[in-house]
Amino acid sequence: MSEVPFLWLGTWIILLIIFLIIVYRAKNRKPYLLYFIFGMAFGFYFDIISFALGYYSYPGFFPMKVLGLPFSMIIAEGFSVVIVIRIFEAARHFLRI
Repeated sequence: MSEVPFLWLGTWIILLIIFLIIVYRAKNRKPYLLYFIFGMAFGFYFDIISFALGYYSYPGFFPMKVLGLPFSMIIAEGFSVVIVIRIFEAARHFLRI
């Protein structure tokens, strides 16, 4: 069980690095920062409902929690939204959709 926090930390750091690369390389950073904030907000909204209804729980190794949800998880959801949108933009441009 002791390797799980390190796996989560590694995953989080990888998402952070990809997010920072996307924001650094973007000509217009504002949309990506808005995607990040709204990704955090929507992720929190759906997670808090699922958590409150007992559909899932989180292990106790997360140091900071917001209403029972790990804060690092909320941030990672924002990173993930930005990454998925950027992948879609790249694929759309490549496929000319």
